[in-house]
Parts: sequence; C-alpha cells; structure tokens
Amino acid sequence: MNDVDVLIAGAGPTGLTLACDLARRGIGCRVIEQTPGPTKGSRGFTLKPRSLEIFDDLGIADRIVAAADIQSRTRFHLGTPLLFDMRMPPAPPTASRPYPNSVALPQWRTESILRDRLAELGGKVEFGRRLTGFTADGDGVTATVENTDGAGTETVRAGYLVGADGGRSPVRRTLALPFSGSTDEDTRALIADVRIDGLPDRDAVHLWMATSGHILVARPTPHAETWQVVASLQQDPSGQWPQPSLDTLQRAVIERTGRRDIRLADPAWLSVWRYNLRMVDTYRAGRVLLAGDAAHVHSPFGAHGMNTGIQDAYNLAWKLALVLQGICADSLLDTYEDERLPVARAVLADSHRRFSAATPPQAVRPVVRFAIKSFLARQQRRDRNDHPTYRTGPLTTHLAGRRSSLRAGDVAPDGPVQTVNAAARLFDILRGPQFTLLAFGARPAPEIYREISGLEDHLHAYSVVPALDYGTAAGPTVLIDRTSRLFRVYGAREGTLVVIRPDGYIGLIAHRPTASTLRAYLHRMGIQLPQAEGDAAP
Repeated sequence: MNDVDVLIAGAGPTGLTLACDLARRGIGCRVIEQTPGPTKGSRGFTLKPRSLEIFDDLGIADRIVAAADIQSRTRFHLGTPLLFDMRMPPAPPTASRPYPNSVALPQWRTESILRDRLAELGGKVEFGRRLTGFTADGDGVTATVENTDGAGTETVRAGYLVGADGGRSPVRRTLALPFSGSTDEDTRALIADVRIDGLPDRDAVHLWMATSGHILVARPTPHAETWQVVASLQQDPSGQWPQPSLDTLQRAVIERTGRRDIRLADPAWLSVWRYNLRMVDTYRAGRVLLAGDAAHVHSPFGAHGMNTGIQDAYNLAWKLALVLQGICADSLLDTYEDERLPVARAVLADSHRRFSAATPPQAVRPVVRFAIKSFLARQQRRDRNDHPTYRTGPLTTHLAGRRSSLRAGDVAPDGPVQTVNAAARLFDILRGPQFTLLAFGARPAPEIYREISGLEDHLHAYSVVPALDYGTAAGPTVLIDRTSRLFRVYGAREGTLVVIRPDGYIGLIAHRPTASTLRAYLHRMGIQLPQAEGDAAP
C-alpha cells in the first residue's frame, strides 16, 4: 500500500498546476519544496492564452486576470534616443477564444494563486522538504525526504514520482538521464525585481540597446511599485564577470540608457541567468516522470518556460488520474512523452530563434535596430495564437476530411450554448476532470449511449442541437446551439461526433461515425469496455 498516489518534487507553477489538477480528481498527492518558503522573484512574467484557458478549467482564471495586466505598449530606445513607441491594442475576446491576449504577471504571484487553489482543494506545499534519493519498482517509488533544517528524514512510498524540480532537477540527475543541448558561457544576464525612480510610463515595457549591442529591459510589475529589470552582462578586460549586485545593475542602466536620473533601489530579488538550451529525450522512466524545466530549459525569449511547464502538468495530470483510478492501463502514461516532447523541441527552436534575433552579431545590429519594431509586433501577434496541437499524437482520431480547419488534436474552441435552464459557455460544460462527448444533431444513434454505459462519471455526453430541433432532441442532456456557432466552428453536421479530452483537446472528430467508432476511440485510450453483442473487437 502506497502512502500517497503521487509525490511531486517542486512547487513552482508546474508542480502546483499538477497538484491542483490531481487534487480535484480525488488523487492523493504531496508537494515538497526545498526552499524554506514561497519564492519572491518574478522569474517567468508572461502567461499565454492557452495557460489562461487551463486556469479557467482549474477555476482561477478570474483571479489571474484580475492580478495581471495586458502590457500592450513597448518603448524601444537606442541608448538615450527613443526609436519608437509601439502600441498593440489588446485583441477583443471572442466566443471561441475568451482569453485572446497574453498577460503580464510575475511568477511569484502566479504561484501564490495556485497555492491558494490547492489549499481550497485540500492540499498544501511542504516547504523546507528536500528529496534526497529514491528507488523505483513495478508498483511504485520509495523516496527519502529530509527536512532542510536538519530536523529529520522520512521515507515516502508513492505510486508515482514527478520531478518538477527545475533545470538542475535532482530527480533527473538521479535517473542519470542525458540533458542534451548547449550552454553558452559567454552569454549571461542579471535579473532583478527593484524599485525604479525617474522612469515614467509605467504602462510600457522599456527596451534599450546600447552601442555595444548589450540590452536592458524594464517591465513594470502589475499592481505593485517594483519593476523587473534584465541587463545582459559583459566580462571585464581580464575576463571576469561582474558581481551580481544592485551596483552592477545600476551601472548597466547608466551605460545603456545614457541617463543618471534613473535610480534603482530596494531589490526584492536578484539572480544571474546563463544561456542554456537543453532537453531530455525521455519524459518517463517507469514510475518516475519529469515536467517543466526538469525536462527542458531555454532562453526567456518567447516567454515559453513557465507556460510550457504548466501545459506539461495539465497533459500529465488526467492521464495519471485515469491510471491510478484503474480506468486506463499504465501504458497511457507513455503518451505524455509522445505528445509533449515534440512541443518542447519546437519551443526550444523558437526560443533560440527569438534570442538570436534579439542579440544579433555586431555587424548586423544597425540593420536590426530599424527592423525591430516589425519583429516585436509580429511576435506579439503570434503569441496570441500560441496553442500547441497534438494532431499527429497517439490519442488523436480525425475522421472529418482533410479540408477541416479544426482538426482532432487541436484545442477545443469555446462557444455560447443554452442548457434547458440557462445560458452558458462550452468551457463551463467542459470544466472538470471528465471527457466530454458532443453528439451533433437532434437524433444521435442510440448505440452511442450504450457504448458509454458505466463510464458516466468519466465521460459526459451531450446532444448539440440547433434551436429549431430542440423539441425533437434525443439523448441524456441537450445543449442548444441557438446561433449555430458551434456547428460552424466544429465543422459539424447531423450525426457528427466530437470527443473532448479532460485537458481541453479534441481527441475525436467523426462526421460519419459507425456503431464502433466511439468504442474504437475509447479502446485507443486504453479504456476497456465490455464486448457488445455482435460487435467485433476493435
């Protein structure tokens, strides 16, 4: 008997997202964190639309949005002169995408909101607790956890161990997994949360590029007096790096801005960043899995780090839950790597491209300076549509033709619906730990509902009907598509089946489902169904 279902090492956004998602599914988990208390640094600063959709499902999107800002203004300086003041108006929410913009929020605040949600779900973070070793077998993991104050050690037996413990992950190192890639020892930056006097325009992100090519970035912290300041570092003539201090940062500000009236004070957090571009080639070793920075690290350009970790956790949580509940076989966990590893590869490549564009060789910097505005605008527009897909993943079945703009493996779009009692959003219907079956049309085939008999706790089925067909609709629950928007967005017709996974991705689209289509898909998920009389095995 295991002491706990899942032991999570690391209480950053990745570990906390995983813990919240597991807790709401009734899965017992413990979260250990070696720091003595919550971290103070801003670190990750941007949450993308897909992460906001995840937080909507976890019930905290409103808190995140209220605490964050949409930073749509950028002031780019070439030393002292202002080259341009760029304003990108926020994209308006739509029925399909209620969170169309990235928002600025320091990582410590995101973590605080996630910890509060975990507490509401009955969980907590055990600070000052460090994983010192573990052994895994076919039934679970035996881990040794010690108090960092030396007060004692504990042996924990867990069904699974998840290393969400950062780029220097002790879990990954214990597994001796290669962390392939590169480290550029000549590229470093100083990052700090400080108070700034003498810099107006708190509604803008400020970027400076000095004649030396070194950069400085200052972005205001939402609803606070501090700024996050990032300054690239340079070695002195003897090859020594400057000491990470407020004085070093102040000198960088004077050098890159040409101004002495901008003064820094009261650093709440200060750290040195080194350029690493690395990732593992496997996310799983038996009962041990990796997520977030423990599996992939890259440059901060593109704001991928925190978001990719959150999305790792969201992909993993529902699969762990179904396996631990005995609904699916352990082999379902292999699909976590199958789906997330290609995303990490793409993220690393995009992060490196953006870093290279922002730090070009000396010879081409004069040209880049005048192209940077269009570059920044293009990247902001691109980030609004940053929804990784699993179209070629092992849990994707697309039976709707090649011309469909929306395909299985894409994130399910939102849309207005009408239940018998009230107006709602499709995201309201999807919220929760279950699969969702949408059977479009007034008369879904009766065998569809026979197929899911006994799975009602894990798969909620709905008939989606136009308003005119409401009176003739069949099925356990009806959603009225009064404007036919869902039919259009999903490319649906009478009889179309759509299965939406617990993580909000479309697993199945079938325009002409047969009696065995749903059974075959559920079998592909590893869900074992009783053999229907007269049916061949899928």
